[in-house]
Amino acid sequence: MKTMITGVRPTGSITLANYIGGIKGFVEQQYKYNSLIFIADIHGLTTYINPKEIRNNILDITAMYMACGIDIKNTALFMQSDVLEHCNLGFLMSFQCSVGELSRMTQFKSKKQQLGKSEKDMGLFIYPTLMAADILLYDAEIVPVGADQRQHIEKTRDFGERFNNIYGNTFKLPEYQIPKIGAKIMNLQDPTIKMSKSAPKDDKGTIFMLDDIEITRKKIMSACTDSEGKVYYDENNKPGISNLISLVCVVNNMTIEEANEKYKDYNYKDFKIEVADSVCKFIKDIQDKFYQYRNDEKHLKEILTNGANKARVYASKKMEIVKEKVGLSI
Repeated sequence: MKTMITGVRPTGSITLANYIGGIKGFVEQQYKYNSLIFIADIHGLTTYINPKEIRNNILDITAMYMACGIDIKNTALFMQSDVLEHCNLGFLMSFQCSVGELSRMTQFKSKKQQLGKSEKDMGLFIYPTLMAADILLYDAEIVPVGADQRQHIEKTRDFGERFNNIYGNTFKLPEYQIPKIGAKIMNLQDPTIKMSKSAPKDDKGTIFMLDDIEITRKKIMSACTDSEGKVYYDENNKPGISNLISLVCVVNNMTIEEANEKYKDYNYKDFKIEVADSVCKFIKDIQDKFYQYRNDEKHLKEILTNGANKARVYASKKMEIVKEKVGLSI
């Protein structure tokens, strides 16, 4: 059975874009694969967050994945830091790349600009080597991601292939899997930028999965559109409306073509009401399940411990093979 893996940083709150870009596809396919999900708490340290907040976010994410449909009997859900092989292999992966190529990574350049010159950024700089280890460690072949993560998966393939060429066939090379609809959900107020979970809680363009339902409704009703007054999907010329179409398609399991036909005679206000009703109902169902899981912290911690134990079995075996290949095993 092939292996599928995904990870999520415990920074900020899970957004509807996170659900669409990664969680939804993973839940739908989890029984087809040997499935693993890691909470990337080490990656999360690239920017300072209060330790108490990180711990709280980890439990929130665990409960949220459960509420979205992750079956822990089938899927290992664990903290990255609980499996030390991630860091071990991440360091070895740094020998498979150059400073130049890491500095050209799109996310490094954009986040470096956000941080400013005075901020510490080495962890951000070597982010791709640890991310490669996260995937290669389990011989993962399928990685569900949003469109903005494609470059990281391509770089993971590069690192794995270089290692294989030097030391012999060791790693399987992963394929990214991007959702057909909603690969990149955009900010409701500025559809030229993606919806980000690092946005402040009062950001009117970001739908957080744990937002009060009426706040979510207001955000959708105030979403940026255009002056044409016609509802149809055109990502280049109608980014705001196209973004809303993506949302309603995902939560109602519709195709873009079906949405174009259904809403072709709607005005923008009525269309937004339809989107808001659908999204709010969808999120409310998940929220109800979330709070049931979140109220039992002991169970959530047991889930993470058991998931780490399961993941460690795979990781330790692969790490022993890697150590032997590079000459560190005697």
